Amino acid sequence: MVVSVLSGPWDALFGGGNLPAFVVGAIAAAASGIFALTMLPSPPPDVVLSKVSGGGMH
Repeated sequence: MVVSVLSGPWDALFGGGNLPAFVVGAIAAAASGIFALTMLPSPPPDVVLSKVSGGGMH
């Protein structure tokens, strides 16, 4: 949300292109992915993983 709110001023600051907002968005996405992988707890080892079957709409 921060990237989308600030993308207009960033784009204007760097000459009007969309590249600065894309770069900041990519960095924010990578940082949040790394943060999620390191901070989320792992399931206990004795938990049995159930198989999930998905159905299609056609």
